[in-house]
Amino acid sequence: MPQFFKAISKYIVIAIFSLTLTLTLTPQSFGQIPWIPDSSNNQSNQSLPWDLNKAYPCGRFWCSDVYIYDFNLKINDYLLTPELTLTALKESNQSEVEVAQKVEQRAELVQRVFHQIFEDIVSGITISEVPLNSKWRFWLPTTVKPLHPWTPKIAVGIENQETVIYVPAQPRLGLASQTLVTVTDFDAQANETTEEELAKAWLTKISLSFSNALWGRELNVQHPNWRWIVSSAIMGITLGLMWLIHLIRSQLRKWNHQLRQRLKKFTDALIVDPEAAASQSINIDQNVSDILDSSEPQESEISEPKDSSVEQVKITVSPFSMLTKLLKLFPKKLQKQNWLAANFNITATKRLLEHQTLIKQKRNFCQLFLRLMLILEVLILAVSLTIIVCIFPQTRFFSIYLIEKTVILILLWTGLTLIDKLGSFAVDYGLNRWATEAQLANTDSNRYTLRANTYSTVIKRNKTFFTTILGLYLSIWLLGFNPSVLASAGFVAVAVAFLSRSLLEDALSGIVILSTDRYALGDVVNFGGGMEGAVEEINLFITSLRNLDGQLISIPNRRIESVINNTKNWSRVNFTIRIAWNEDINQAIEVMTQVAAKMQSDPLWEDKFLEPAEILGVDEISNEGILIRLIIKTQPSQQWSVGREFRLRVKQALDEAGIAVALPHHKISVIS
Repeated sequence: MPQFFKAISKYIVIAIFSLTLTLTLTPQSFGQIPWIPDSSNNQSNQSLPWDLNKAYPCGRFWCSDVYIYDFNLKINDYLLTPELTLTALKESNQSEVEVAQKVEQRAELVQRVFHQIFEDIVSGITISEVPLNSKWRFWLPTTVKPLHPWTPKIAVGIENQETVIYVPAQPRLGLASQTLVTVTDFDAQANETTEEELAKAWLTKISLSFSNALWGRELNVQHPNWRWIVSSAIMGITLGLMWLIHLIRSQLRKWNHQLRQRLKKFTDALIVDPEAAASQSINIDQNVSDILDSSEPQESEISEPKDSSVEQVKITVSPFSMLTKLLKLFPKKLQKQNWLAANFNITATKRLLEHQTLIKQKRNFCQLFLRLMLILEVLILAVSLTIIVCIFPQTRFFSIYLIEKTVILILLWTGLTLIDKLGSFAVDYGLNRWATEAQLANTDSNRYTLRANTYSTVIKRNKTFFTTILGLYLSIWLLGFNPSVLASAGFVAVAVAFLSRSLLEDALSGIVILSTDRYALGDVVNFGGGMEGAVEEINLFITSLRNLDGQLISIPNRRIESVINNTKNWSRVNFTIRIAWNEDINQAIEVMTQVAAKMQSDPLWEDKFLEPAEILGVDEISNEGILIRLIIKTQPSQQWSVGREFRLRVKQALDEAGIAVALPHHKISVIS
């Protein structure tokens, strides 16, 4: 926990102070970055994403918002709104870029004049002439305050036959007569009022803005540390909330880890080790049944943990155990569908498929809540930063950008997360249904179960990958940057050009491999060139094999041309033996037939035989002896264990029958 607080505190403090110093103590500058163009460029009307004066079309006009002092907070609507909205009409000889720049420059001029007048007023104030007000409620932005005593008088007049809002000369405040803003007919039309009414409304807003700015200055004078105290309190609350979410996520991660381990046991039960010793080769149905019996803990074990295991006790006594039980409530209801096994006579492999799918759905739930907790952490951090930015007048303009983009991005990623995880539910449900129906037609094979596991992993991984890429692209676009400029970055262009062709070839090859069922997880394959082993992982781009030496071979899918699959649907033992020339062939064949029949009737091996052994007969006669061939059709991946055991028994039976195996036979003639 101390490390958590240390890490989070460091990042929050760095983010806040970096943002504050960057926006308040450094002059605005533009570097050679494509998505932050120079405002002096007449060929583009692009601006900073958080530029509050950015022009936008409003009907037949172009509009630009003016935030004279910070912003106004509408108590009734809880919306951040500008004080003024200036407009301009595009003339026939003007381009859209020119008219947009014109209205933006007009809005910026109004803001500069306002701030210059404000600086002139406060520069003449040596000490505060306002009585000290220590009530914190008075200083809240939602509290309606009277006009500040130093608020300048503002009037509406006519200048050059146009309506203007100006500040009359006020020697007491050290102000000369200055024009603030000109009210045009276009402004009145866009605001759906007359020039006189619009001028009065703008006059009131400008006067309130001066008052609010002076009250803000008054707060700094009378209570210079209040802004930092409030910011520190918000940071403390944020740390506390993020710590609670961190605890919840840690419990969810533990649950996800347990589900992953259980899912691995189920998958391993379906994948028979092709090189397992005969003594370790057991009945797969019995293996599956044992795992099913031990996979789900009893309710009594969960509610009353004795001293069974430390891990179990930790989960039971955890303060978030109720949350875990709640998250498991819906998946547990699915377990009550065990009546399927009785009604349809489901084999152990099919039962395994049902339980395996149940665990996958639990993992989908767990991963969904993990993702939502992460989004909630980001939301809390963004809200706290927005509030802190609002507290300081120098950075308050940036809060509008933060609020808008935070809400949009949270909604975006929440929606993509729900789409991603609902897609995972649909994938697992659809594959389970497909595999279950196919399993009924072929109860002796676990092929469809292996394919369901393979497709589920590949589809969900690529679905998550593409939704993440889509989310990043949309995030860049929604933040106001132009995603197309990323392609113009040198290193990105080179990387994309270099990798796109290979990745596309890998993806297309991966789609063909999966759609044609060339191989699946657990199959033992040979791609040629020494690339052979058990398939350990498949995705659209790479296939990973584990060979007999334990080495993991990763092969790009585009390099896979021909595939030798040793374990698809069924396998075969191709047994050959050479007996000596002088031995009885019929007796040798009879011995092998009896050995095969006896082995097939053995309870330990009978389930591995799909058909009785077939003696093909004498396959070759040469000086090395007489070659007899026999084949045994077995369950997938069982040919190695069956072959080893059969060879051992044949050797013992031939020894007992006195039949010798062949030795190289050469006849030497001596010619004198």
